[in-house]
Amino acid sequence: MMSKRYIPILALLLSVPFWFLAALNYPGGTSWDTTTHGFSLASNYVSSLFQPLALNGMVNTARFFAFIAMLLYAAGVSVMFWVISSSYPKSAASKTVQIFGVGSMVYTFIAVTTPMHNLLVVIAAIFLAVACAGMLVLLHQDSKHKLLLFGIFNLLLLAVLSATTKGNLLVGIGPACEWILFLCGALWVMLVYFGATAPHASARRTRENPRAT
Repeated sequence: MMSKRYIPILALLLSVPFWFLAALNYPGGTSWDTTTHGFSLASNYVSSLFQPLALNGMVNTARFFAFIAMLLYAAGVSVMFWVISSSYPKSAASKTVQIFGVGSMVYTFIAVTTPMHNLLVVIAAIFLAVACAGMLVLLHQDSKHKLLLFGIFNLLLLAVLSATTKGNLLVGIGPACEWILFLCGALWVMLVYFGATAPHASARRTRENPRAT
């Protein structure tokens, strides 16, 4: 029988084929050229997959698969944020990871499935940045230096993505940066989750912080 520990990871992995199906079913069009055919990681934002009409004006047949993909992705990452925060002694940092980590995924899911996209994306980005900062504090306290560096990389990716606004010289790399952040961010959270839920890690924290249990 599969351990409960692997359920959020399974949800995250199950989202992958649905992302592929969504991309394969996207009719075409980008923010720069509405005449293109199909989906491009370098030119299409995640939100392109969720619009009723594709950017080329055709009915967007990718929506169904994209909805399932995002639901699985957000659910898996949310649970991992929650469990990570619960695996560390109670502190401002662990509470930050719990509240803002889960919140970032909730706002991300709502952002791509409702008309209030622009506002909710900004809120989701702020929540994610705060959650990342909290997790960096936990990793520093736990001397997880490699994961700490990987987290800083993700935070920098988020900063670059936030800078790719209209009229900015970086706007052209926005879609690719967003997809890289989706991949690397989930991978980072998953690696931290694996380390935080490992039996030896829990035992060590119990010895070091007996009141945490």
